[in-house]
Amino acid sequence: MRVLILGAGLTGCTLARLLKNKDYTVSIKEKLNHIGGLCYTKISPNGLFYEPYGGHAFHTKDNRVRQFVLKYSDFNNYKHTKGIIIGGILRHFPLSKETITDMENSDQIFKELEERPKVPDLTNFETYAISKFGKTLYKLIIYNYSKRMWGVEPRELTTVYIKNRIDLKDSITHIFEDDFQGLPVNGYTNFLNNMIHDIPLELNRTEFNESLYDLILFSGRIDELFNFKFGRLQFRSLKFNYKKNSSWENENYGSINLPQHHKYIRKVNFKIMYQQKTDNSWIQFQEPIAFKKIGGPLYPIYTKQNIELFDKYLVEACKSENIIPVGRLGLYKYLEMGQTISLVMDMIPLIEKWKEMKPKQRYLEFKRLLNNLQD
Repeated sequence: MRVLILGAGLTGCTLARLLKNKDYTVSIKEKLNHIGGLCYTKISPNGLFYEPYGGHAFHTKDNRVRQFVLKYSDFNNYKHTKGIIIGGILRHFPLSKETITDMENSDQIFKELEERPKVPDLTNFETYAISKFGKTLYKLIIYNYSKRMWGVEPRELTTVYIKNRIDLKDSITHIFEDDFQGLPVNGYTNFLNNMIHDIPLELNRTEFNESLYDLILFSGRIDELFNFKFGRLQFRSLKFNYKKNSSWENENYGSINLPQHHKYIRKVNFKIMYQQKTDNSWIQFQEPIAFKKIGGPLYPIYTKQNIELFDKYLVEACKSENIIPVGRLGLYKYLEMGQTISLVMDMIPLIEKWKEMKPKQRYLEFKRLLNNLQD
């Protein structure tokens, strides 16, 4: 079977490797002048690895994923650690009952925590967050951050993004508790180059002759694939600014959330994440912006309307005999790095049986795979 993969991000490269290993004839076309997608890694002007689209800490519970990635790079042992600045004071994130004790209004916060419902309110993003954190903490650490991040009131969002993503811990923990965590020691671009070293790749190319391929795996926007016939899916983007050799509050934290900042929502210290032994630092500041072509479609905005619109496009995609949407943009799904590879692995049987299946079967299998994604 001849397979063309459009896009050389983590999804495209993983698909290419797995299908090549099954003796399919595979090639890749990438519209940019580099591979890697959002986890593309560069060298900063002062000599540090960094990621122009934000820091990506790899983590997984899936042993299949762990064994796969270690074939193409060693990973450092960085466990993602995050701080949060509230009222000018740096605290550990995720917040815990231990770190709340000396906060202003701690008595009110603990009172609200005692009064939380046993079952979280899944009506929308805001009701869920308040039912998990209480109103005081919600206003302090979530409301402003989320409104600026997504560009809409939190009550307009569903619980798809927040559910199982943040929680209040009893004691101090890492962001992720997965057994396997870290970053590729020489960056994601090197890691992905190793993964696809023997697979034909064309950069700065999007044109193709459909008749030359049995299947085309499309990792671009699913709404764009169909010329926006049902309307445009909404995305959020980020603008990135940098400071070199700037001060950093605590060397234990690879990133710090800034829920009360007037402009930025977080900052990332790549020296820490890549465990680079140098006196230099390269700090990235992230500012949420409305999606425009210059910013890139980074994050799906999970309103009810967008989710319903994506479903229309998915139904349409499942009618195609040779084009399959994949990845973050094709499936309108925020995916962690480990999730991405796990989903690709689980999609291989669907891809192999695509031409034998009816549209309804393809759709139901897509829904099953997306619903079964582990956080």
